[in-house]
Amino acid sequence: MSSVCTSQAYEGAIAIGDGEVLLRAFAEEDRIEAKAEFRFAAKGKKGVQIDDVKPGRLVSRTGRKLDSRGKTFEGLKQATEKSATFEGIVLTVGQGNQMIGVNIGDIAVDAAFIEALLVKVLEKFTPDTLVTMTFRKAHFASGHDLKDFAGKLGIELQQGDVEQ
Repeated sequence: MSSVCTSQAYEGAIAIGDGEVLLRAFAEEDRIEAKAEFRFAAKGKKGVQIDDVKPGRLVSRTGRKLDSRGKTFEGLKQATEKSATFEGIVLTVGQGNQMIGVNIGDIAVDAAFIEALLVKVLEKFTPDTLVTMTFRKAHFASGHDLKDFAGKLGIELQQGDVEQ
């Protein structure tokens, strides 16, 4: 026996205090459910709010670019220390006609995998050759690791850059 529950759309204001607020919304119709979470920072707090304990993902539709050889290898070092994985990667070694590019789609790979590719590709180039890495997603075991990674690489986090 099933019961039918009907409700009316809520159209009033939702009061939130000055502290940090997590608002959860739930809707259901014809056995289809939708859930959403909205986080509001405490009054006076600026920037992206990240839960240090929960796993986190750094996301970018256009991609985050590590724009030098040093930054690319530092990013891979940090990712190794944090056991992070990446998706949507573009590796570029060299420039113009003297370049090798590697694209990795929606396959999660770790820093060791990326480094192994780079080491092989770099056999064809001089030690000062430009190396860049762009990624669309980076997965971390904790929000703390994500913040530490971004901070050490100078990645400024904006609203929408972090999913938890």
